[in-house]
Amino acid sequence: MIYYVLLIIFVLGGACPCLAYNANQAMEDADAFLRSGQYLEAVGAYQDIADVSPDPEMKARATLRIGDIYSYFLNNNEKALEKYSVVIKKYESSMYAANAHFNSGMILYEKNRYKEALNEFKTYLKRYPRGDRRDTAEFMIETCSRPPPAVKEEKPSFKKAKEENVRVLVVTGIHALRVDSTSTFQVRDGYGKDMSGRVRSAALTISGGNIRLDGNSLSRDKLVIVPLEDRWLNLNGTPYRGELRIEKSVRGDIDVINVLDVESYLYGVVPKEMSPRWPLEALKAQAIAARTYALYQKDKSKDKEYDVIATTASQVYGGAGAEAATSNQAVDETTGMVLLYDGQLALTYFHANSGGMTEEASRVWSADVPYLKAVRDDYSAKAPGCAWKLSLNIDKIRTALNKKGLDVGQIEKVMPVDISPSGRVTKIKIFHGGRESVLTGNDFRLKTDPTQVKSTLFTMTNEGDEIHLEGKGSGHGVGMSQWGAYIMAREGFSYGDILRHYYYGVELR
Repeated sequence: MIYYVLLIIFVLGGACPCLAYNANQAMEDADAFLRSGQYLEAVGAYQDIADVSPDPEMKARATLRIGDIYSYFLNNNEKALEKYSVVIKKYESSMYAANAHFNSGMILYEKNRYKEALNEFKTYLKRYPRGDRRDTAEFMIETCSRPPPAVKEEKPSFKKAKEENVRVLVVTGIHALRVDSTSTFQVRDGYGKDMSGRVRSAALTISGGNIRLDGNSLSRDKLVIVPLEDRWLNLNGTPYRGELRIEKSVRGDIDVINVLDVESYLYGVVPKEMSPRWPLEALKAQAIAARTYALYQKDKSKDKEYDVIATTASQVYGGAGAEAATSNQAVDETTGMVLLYDGQLALTYFHANSGGMTEEASRVWSADVPYLKAVRDDYSAKAPGCAWKLSLNIDKIRTALNKKGLDVGQIEKVMPVDISPSGRVTKIKIFHGGRESVLTGNDFRLKTDPTQVKSTLFTMTNEGDEIHLEGKGSGHGVGMSQWGAYIMAREGFSYGDILRHYYYGVELR
């Protein structure tokens, strides 16, 4: 694992091409995607900044971030080197070119390309003699000058984690909570010291900067609620397996993180992502995709307080109260099964319905992921509710976009200007107030109303003050279609068939 990328500052957001452009807000939005583990969305948001921002420093910073994401979060060092090369060639005078040289050197060293690595580190010292990584660069020059004996580069291999717990951010930004159980539990501090004795209920609040337990200030920033028997903990009425970590956030309120084993976590995910009444093979496919996603995020979240979020920012998790017998069976019968690509865990994105053709990740977020390719998907087209129609008032579109921080004048016309091979709208031009502005199709959908504009697989016509859409599918269209999995299972396909259909070139292990 390349350590230098741990210096990434996690911030995020999606830029909106050609509209009144706030580069700082766009960068904050892009960084927010990255913090929440939405790596592909982060790449897309940073790429928007690199394409649209008038500030060369912002462009360089965004491009460097994309390289860092490819290197550390997407396991693609070749793409990382491409992005670092862009920073070096196009923004040589930028402060971010220094990191591009250094990061390139580290990747090249790990790939046993010692002469190239040596050149990067020497260039770093020559151009940035007072750079923050000067001492490390000097050390790496000595190391590259006396490289170890050449060894054959081996493909990375997936190793099962020793600790199969996952940390789920279930509640954030609250000032009071109550925990109770049918059995006893303890409230402990971060060092394991008992703060409560054996209790069946506890009220926690934050006041004056301190967490209070049943009204008593503890002067602790972190607490752990541990069940003393095999019973669920009820957090504000919602039951959870495992432990609950209570943490004071930098905002001065409380976050709650549920820590439990991966399989128990999946009990609360699968029935929230897919109806437990659906065929068992579809539920098994969902369980494996969700398990792979969770373990992928866990591997990339070692420096964060949590691995996944209990919302669509990761995958929806409803705790023990969401469990159902059939979805639990799907989890149990696939225990430990994951999807690998080139020996490593795959980033298994999924969505509701592809509309008949899935989409490449690069078409939605500019992120190149080799197993997230477009595939023909006749199964999704057979699903109920695949086709949809919608009429939108142009004033409502304008209001929705402006609420998202854009600057849209009176709209005269909206029209697609770029269509992907799968038929999805990738760019939309808005004619407004004498100006022309362009959004990505995904930005238009999300910023207008994703509950109505269900996907970007649509055609559009303008009629007076109304825009008429006729579309298919629901969601971003990348990875596994859940409704497609349903139809495939109903037609007799196995969970392995389903997963191999939607994720190109993966290995089920």
